[in-house]
Amino acid sequence: MFKIVALLCVLNVSGQNLCITGDLPLTGKLQTEEDCNNTILAIGQAVNEEFIERQIYISIKCEKLGDNVWWYLEIPQDTGEIKLKFI
Repeated sequence: MFKIVALLCVLNVSGQNLCITGDLPLTGKLQTEEDCNNTILAIGQAVNEEFIERQIYISIKCEKLGDNVWWYLEIPQDTGEIKLKFI
């Protein structure tokens, strides 16, 4: 089983970037790496335009309960291009 961990930053709030990190609550369980991968891509596509407009940065990664999965989703503020990175 997998969980999704996100880093969310609101950029340039009174000259500072305000960031939080945590597990995303999910309505269902992510049983496979593919389920997790598809979920983080869907989240990225759903929030991309609004987050760019509101100057919000998000980085999302999948973690296997007990282990790390070696990819994460990143939406760079400068380009807004959704990237699935393998590490």
